[in-house]
Amino acid sequence: MPDTATDIDRIMDPDAVAVVGASTDETKRGYQAIETLQEGGYEGDIYPVNPSADEIRGLDVYSTVSAIPGRVDLALIVTPAKIVPQILEDCADTDLAGAVVIAVGFGEAGEQGEALEDEIVSLAREHGVRLIGPNTSGMINVHQGLNLVGADTVPEGNLALLCQSGNMAISLFTEAATREGVGFSHYVGVGNEADLQFHEYLSFFDDDPETDAVVCYVEGMSDGRAFLEEAREVTTDTPIVVLKSGRSDVGKRSASSHTGSLAGDAAVTDAVLEQAGVVSVDRSDELLSSASALSSLPSADGKNVAILADGGGHATLAADALSERGLSIPQLTDETQDRLQAVLPDAASVVNPVDVAGGTDEDQSVFVDCAEAIVADPNVDALMLSGLFGGYGIRFAEQYTEVEIEAAHDLAALAEEHGKPLVVQSAYEGFDTEPHAVLREQGIPVVESLDVATASLDALATYGERVAAAGESSDFQLADGPDAAEPISDAVAGGRTQLSEFESKQALAAADLPITPFELATTPDEAREAAASVDGPVAMKVVSPDIVHKSDAGGVALDVSADDAADTYDDLLEAAHEYDPDAQVDGVLVSPMADAGVELIVGVVDDDQFGPVVMCGLGGVFVEVLEDVAFRALPLTEADARALLADIDAQEMLDGARGNPPIDRDAVVDLLVAMSEFVAANPSVSELDLNPVFATEDGVEIVDAAITLDPDGTVRPDSEPALSRGTTDD
Repeated sequence: MPDTATDIDRIMDPDAVAVVGASTDETKRGYQAIETLQEGGYEGDIYPVNPSADEIRGLDVYSTVSAIPGRVDLALIVTPAKIVPQILEDCADTDLAGAVVIAVGFGEAGEQGEALEDEIVSLAREHGVRLIGPNTSGMINVHQGLNLVGADTVPEGNLALLCQSGNMAISLFTEAATREGVGFSHYVGVGNEADLQFHEYLSFFDDDPETDAVVCYVEGMSDGRAFLEEAREVTTDTPIVVLKSGRSDVGKRSASSHTGSLAGDAAVTDAVLEQAGVVSVDRSDELLSSASALSSLPSADGKNVAILADGGGHATLAADALSERGLSIPQLTDETQDRLQAVLPDAASVVNPVDVAGGTDEDQSVFVDCAEAIVADPNVDALMLSGLFGGYGIRFAEQYTEVEIEAAHDLAALAEEHGKPLVVQSAYEGFDTEPHAVLREQGIPVVESLDVATASLDALATYGERVAAAGESSDFQLADGPDAAEPISDAVAGGRTQLSEFESKQALAAADLPITPFELATTPDEAREAAASVDGPVAMKVVSPDIVHKSDAGGVALDVSADDAADTYDDLLEAAHEYDPDAQVDGVLVSPMADAGVELIVGVVDDDQFGPVVMCGLGGVFVEVLEDVAFRALPLTEADARALLADIDAQEMLDGARGNPPIDRDAVVDLLVAMSEFVAANPSVSELDLNPVFATEDGVEIVDAAITLDPDGTVRPDSEPALSRGTTDD
């Protein structure tokens, strides 16, 4: 088996490139690709491949890849889709590392295209060739001059771009070209991910000396679980920023459980990426700015951001924007306020946000004095400078430009000295002033948009938190094997996909999860006896694998006395049969009424891209109305579980609203971890729905449970690294 890491190096940094489908027609991609390589400064060997030509742009032409006398690292295939299998067959006895397949008409084009895509992947793996694409715009190694896209506005820099849309890539290239200090080391159009997938490029970029951060535009991942595993390792050194499209409600997957219906694509994606140390953004104009900030600035140690503004409007808007992002505006120490007051006029506000109130109009070095006091404050993790900085020479007098230039040098030095990130938001960013150029040269972002500045600071804080917690987070690796719980293995053997509440509770109780005591009654008399054995009223619920939401079917009765239990049994069965005449009804579950507390929903659902994810949030009958839930990927660590619980919006309820005692958070964390272990021990579980779970100051109690199965075991994604595939020694 060849060294696959070296193969990726050969693909991303090739010494020799074959252009298959090379053309003598200047309007064709096969001609333009050669022209771009020659004029872009690529110093490696270029081999045109075309059976009907002898010479193109001074280069000898070869009839096939196998006819090329030297070793070829990478082939750019610009032929129609139907010819690609023939080309790959020809590569059987070559040492070709990879091929970029530009053509469309594969998996994105219907059944015939899918079959063709399967064929080329099979051939590529048989012959040890890795594929980029198909349906890709190409790839670029900017520093090497290797441009297999043809785009002529790709500035050189330190960001690697993985992108699933050619037009989106062009937009990002164009944006970077208009912004000083932002550029790219590499670009890969991942296309259909038929072979090489998003995660397989990450380790290369992590080791690449030209790359300081990775930018991803994602429409869908073939193996999101593998991406999480790889990102967890890479992000400790190299930041990754992801913009995921398809974030609307239309993208939600349907499922039978509450958990499934709440598992929105965007909510799950953002949560599990953050768990892996990845920074998510939800706007395209935040993508490059956030990545650029992460590539050049130290991460923030926390979410406490100070604001230094030269106007009350900017100060207030900045505070609003930061607060909406979940960042904190901390109180400055008395010492810091005294230092600020000493250099600012009486009208200035020296609390956070700091408004200089004209104190910098005639001497912009005052910005430095203020910033020095602020970044030295132990309550501050990062600083935003907001207003007109860099434009005083335009706004007031040209002589101020030199003062601002010196101030820019001093501001950058302060940020480096204290190890705290500084982001500048200036109304004059579009003027490309020299003070702004000084800041950018020293890694300080300058942006015009307050939202973009805030997004950059949020990215720095999020990344800092995740890197600090990386060692305590999940490794995302899923075990496989036979199901441990007998009710689950029995159901799988019988070809059933839904457990009844009784079976679900049996399985959970056997794993020592905190289930409300329960007894199955199959006759009215058994219901009376079960109720009489309980001290106090009972809850009675129909047991049927065909009725998941029993309340909708009228299959739940609460506060039932022992005297009424037999009649209630008959009423519940009648209601169930009216709701679904064909439903299998196994009896009625009888349980003590649980102590009142905060109602939570806890569940697991198999996400299409990331595999099993756990959800926790406010539960009860209004769970889908409130939608106050948070997610993490399994398996959970204790740190993951605590972070998950902290992500729920209604923290006041958990802490004891309106005089109620706070819930036992440790008990909820223990439940989440235990549930994660339960799912790990039972690979056939595709959905687990615990709703409600009553959380009190004394612990937690599972009142209702539903388990859905995947008898084929497809809930477990293949977590084997794809880099091990496609070799001749498999």
